[in-house]
Amino acid sequence: MALFWRVFPWDPDVNEGNLFSPSYIPPATGRGRFDLPVACSPVLYVAESPEYAIAEAIQPWRNRPLRKHHLRRAGRPLALVRVRLDPDEASGLLDLCDPRTLHRRRLNPDRIASRHRRTTQPIAALAWDRGHTGLRWWSSLWSDWHGVVLFTKRTRHGVHFSEPEVISRDTSALREAVEALGMRLAT
Repeated sequence: MALFWRVFPWDPDVNEGNLFSPSYIPPATGRGRFDLPVACSPVLYVAESPEYAIAEAIQPWRNRPLRKHHLRRAGRPLALVRVRLDPDEASGLLDLCDPRTLHRRRLNPDRIASRHRRTTQPIAALAWDRGHTGLRWWSSLWSDWHGVVLFTKRTRHGVHFSEPEVISRDTSALREAVEALGMRLAT
């Protein structure tokens, strides 16, 4: 079983699958770096480590002290949740970190690392068209952190969420993310 991490605003009183639950899948918007066309499938962005998942959520406040209100979205606390993917579905991920995969697909690393959606979204569409369940790539924050995009129409039954944990100053992965981003926790 593949293990990933997700950060999201959590409301423990909502039903699974609804907004603010761990299993909520945002509707397709086409605004994300590796989003598919709206007609294909919504995507779920997850990270291979809890530190990276948290870093993505707090990175807008780099170069500033991280304060308690930075750990809230839409009036709810940010939570960290483990996301498990069944092995059969995990084997269908297109690994864009693998040089052989890049060579076979004729993809240049600079295209994958681009911040321009016009460059990266066609790569996700190519993975979709070839039957993949998602793709894996390196972080633009740190190259040794990796993210995964799950094509939810192809992983719907193989994704399992653990019990969320509210992120606080005591969360070790938060402290590691803060340090990696060169930030500090406000007192």
